[in-house]
Amino acid sequence: MLRHLDLFSGIGGFSLAARWTGQIETVAFCEIDPFCQKVLKKHWPGVPRWRDIRDVTIDAVRGAGITQSPTVLSGGFPCQPFSCAGKRRGKKDDRYLWPEMLRVVQELRPAWVVGENVVGIINMALDDVCADLESLGYSCRAFVVPAAGVGAPHMRDR
Repeated sequence: MLRHLDLFSGIGGFSLAARWTGQIETVAFCEIDPFCQKVLKKHWPGVPRWRDIRDVTIDAVRGAGITQSPTVLSGGFPCQPFSCAGKRRGKKDDRYLWPEMLRVVQELRPAWVVGENVVGIINMALDDVCADLESLGYSCRAFVVPAAGVGAPHMRDR
């Protein structure tokens, strides 16, 4: 069974897909939104949860009883810094939390990292995200998935 750590979890979309595979178990979450936290607690009772990404450290993970590094670490790190619907302040936005996700990757060294964000990241920070991961020895591949590609009635590229 593969182990999954879900950062910026929302209501657990990555973890739900992981569960559907029958091969991936979510071992921990990190989500700041109180409503989303309730949803995660309901559907994954007993799975450790952190509220703030800054609290997810190797010591905290080990302290929660997770002794092996996750196989897969996923995270839809906040998109507001890059969204066309916002001010597009990028790294100047206090919601720019990619460096925190990278720190968790560096500490836990998962085999796979899955990041998700808006298409606006492409010309603002994607090169930096890929370079950061490559500096840790990961190979990167970026692609755009339109919501319509999975049956939604709109494009909404991600």
